[in-house]
Amino acid sequence: MNRGIKNIFKWIMVLVVVSMLILIPVISNATFLNTNANNSTKLNFSSMLESANQRYNDLNNYKGFLGEISSFTKGLNTNISVDEIKIQIIDKVTELQNKYSSSTVIPKISNQIINTTINSNANNATDLLSSLTSLISKLLGSTNLAVESLTPDVTIDNMVASTAGEKCGEEYKVKLVGKIYYAGVDKNGNPTSDKWVYLIHGANMTGQAMADAVGQIYLDQGYNILAPDSRGYGNSEGDEAMGYVESLDVWDWLTYLNNRYGNKCKQIILHGVSLGGATTVFTSGMEIDGKTIKNQNVIGLVEDCGYTSLTGIIKGLLGGASSSSGSEASKNELVAKILGIFKKDDLSSISSDSLTDSIIRKLLIEKIGVGLTEENFDTYQNALNSLNKCELPTLIIHGTKDSIVPFENSTEIYNTAIANSKIPYVQRFSAEGEQHAFIVLGTKYNVYKGHVENFINQAEKIANGEIVNKESDYQEEKEQKTSVITNLIKALKLIKNMLG
Repeated sequence: MNRGIKNIFKWIMVLVVVSMLILIPVISNATFLNTNANNSTKLNFSSMLESANQRYNDLNNYKGFLGEISSFTKGLNTNISVDEIKIQIIDKVTELQNKYSSSTVIPKISNQIINTTINSNANNATDLLSSLTSLISKLLGSTNLAVESLTPDVTIDNMVASTAGEKCGEEYKVKLVGKIYYAGVDKNGNPTSDKWVYLIHGANMTGQAMADAVGQIYLDQGYNILAPDSRGYGNSEGDEAMGYVESLDVWDWLTYLNNRYGNKCKQIILHGVSLGGATTVFTSGMEIDGKTIKNQNVIGLVEDCGYTSLTGIIKGLLGGASSSSGSEASKNELVAKILGIFKKDDLSSISSDSLTDSIIRKLLIEKIGVGLTEENFDTYQNALNSLNKCELPTLIIHGTKDSIVPFENSTEIYNTAIANSKIPYVQRFSAEGEQHAFIVLGTKYNVYKGHVENFINQAEKIANGEIVNKESDYQEEKEQKTSVITNLIKALKLIKNMLG
């Protein structure tokens, strides 16, 4: 054998060894291998087939969903107002979410499309559709997203919103559905961690979409995830109630976690975005039968772009300038869809020159159904009243260019938290130049992650009896753009996912 052939043979052997070093850990972590009682290892072809089939279906659903959205947007009439175009797109995405309801990969991308649509400041339909076409093309070129969705370990479909039924009326006592994702499991499939995060999603989202947006941050920190579908969304019954009633549902889910997991549920963080952020603030100082959420083992709150009051968000959205020259009716319909109250004819009677507190109050109580009465409306419609009673560390996140829930809401929340002597720690992330619910769109992910990880560390210290400075001095990371290394890591993760 001459030297040239020997060199070729040597490099082939090197490549084989390197390939084996890469693939062996991946395969050993996959579900391909099972060890029987005699410690012999065999291939679990049934599991492999099931996994491959699931990935295949996920990819088909991903492409099918985006293909239908793409075809729909191309057929839209560009001569109508921006508000009317936004309404049609939100309606279509909602329709397709129902069509692909069995797929775990659709919630995340559908919410990206809805958020891009709602946040758009386009002056005409052509510009709006152009930005959506660009997003859809980008998503179609990133098919690895189709296998990045988290897979739940447990699905709960027998929860009943009993506290809302007791406090607000029998019509609010509905069935709720949620998913649980474990950070790690023992040989019996039980969680090995006693730390939990309860993710509270926003309007037009689901628990799965919320888990896919921020869940990995917590899994990496050893936190199990509870991600319910809030009332009116996903597989949960009822209608959205804009925050107060949802906070009562949070109480029931916290009770569920503590009852089911016992000593495997020692620390819980609440993390809400948009409507979920408002719900987190409504929950912050809640007291039920003499107990607070601190008694339910909650150690910290993460509030992302939530509003401070029901009256304020209605007045703010209806009183703001329309994104186009569309009619008052189309503007009101768009606001209803943004707020998630589009199933009722509740904003049709409101005009920009009749936005009095008394009219909005009547609307909220009698038509929208927010679980409040004339007697308790003033006490509970303002989430800051609850925050004034809070005793837990709080992280406040908001984009400075939020056109849905104005940035000023976060300033009110921050000032209230700082003024409350019972809150031991306050951290703030003002995301410069970012729009509403920017984390759902995947922007500033590493900066967001850094803030959350620092907050977790501080909240755990406080839960363990340590004293920290009330005002955070955390220096946030610089935003990282996607690099070749990042893409390589994603590719390796994709290979690992495809293998099981």
